[in-house]
Amino acid sequence: MKLKEYQGKKLFREYGITVPEGKVITGIQADPSKLAKAQVLSGKRGKGGLIAPATTENLERLFKYCSEVLVEEKLSIEKEYYLALTIDKEEKEIVILFSEEGGIEVESVKNIMKLPYRKLNEFADKRFVTIIEAMYRIMSDYNALLVEINPLAFAGGKLIAADSKIILDDNVKHPEYKQKLTRLEQEAENSGLSYVELNGNIAIIGNGAGLVMATLDVISYFGGKTANFLDLGGGASAEKMEKALDIVFKKSPSALFINIFGGITRCDKIAEGLVNYKAKHNVLIPIIVRMIGTNEEEAGALLAENKIEVYNSMEEGAKRAVENANQ
Repeated sequence: MKLKEYQGKKLFREYGITVPEGKVITGIQADPSKLAKAQVLSGKRGKGGLIAPATTENLERLFKYCSEVLVEEKLSIEKEYYLALTIDKEEKEIVILFSEEGGIEVESVKNIMKLPYRKLNEFADKRFVTIIEAMYRIMSDYNALLVEINPLAFAGGKLIAADSKIILDDNVKHPEYKQKLTRLEQEAENSGLSYVELNGNIAIIGNGAGLVMATLDVISYFGGKTANFLDLGGGASAEKMEKALDIVFKKSPSALFINIFGGITRCDKIAEGLVNYKAKHNVLIPIIVRMIGTNEEEAGALLAENKIEVYNSMEEGAKRAVENANQ
């Protein structure tokens, strides 16, 4: 179970880790001097436009994607670090992960230090020890699989947890953190998919939080309303695509727009899943696909053979999806 950022920060505060001053809002309360952060469980919110100054316009946009927004003070950050505690499954012990570089591109950092927690006394920079000890207590008390701060910011002469990521063991019950999911959202979570229900008539499937959020924006720009959106994540298989289709179609949308940027996700596998699903089910609604990247030519040929509309432009595909939904 993943905790939302504000839930993780509440735990940090209780265990003595400094966090920015802030509050959770469920409606428009603009304050441009503060930072608004959409409380969604997908990563890379900064890249996806889900963290922005708390203006009325930005808040209206963020509330399209979530029901809760964390509004907190802006930090004058001098330095960002990465710090996490997790379980090494091979060694069967808790390890510390640390890097002098933190932030949205931490995945590309190659010099992340790994140290068993039992060797905490060997951690060179003693400024971090108190925070690490607090993170360890959270792991122990809440049966956490991961406690992560990225970035751990140095601002105003102190270390501040500018973000939080905590994953609790699903095998241990935590009723206080039970998420209020719909039946389909729960089904998606059980299948390793990120899915959100809305009130429109256009279903969206994409890969990556940033791309999915951009897709919602462009659908809205052309006058469409989203029924639901599903993030496949990276490296999705044909079988995972079939499961994604099964979930979004249960909301009975008027059209489906699939927007894929193939990197580690192969376009041909997405196309294969779509074609397989159509062969097994009586799909009556229009399906529009925008697909570029790895193996896009093979994917395009397969979709064309099966009379599925394919576009290279997200804008053209979104516009076509809105037109089809409104017919």
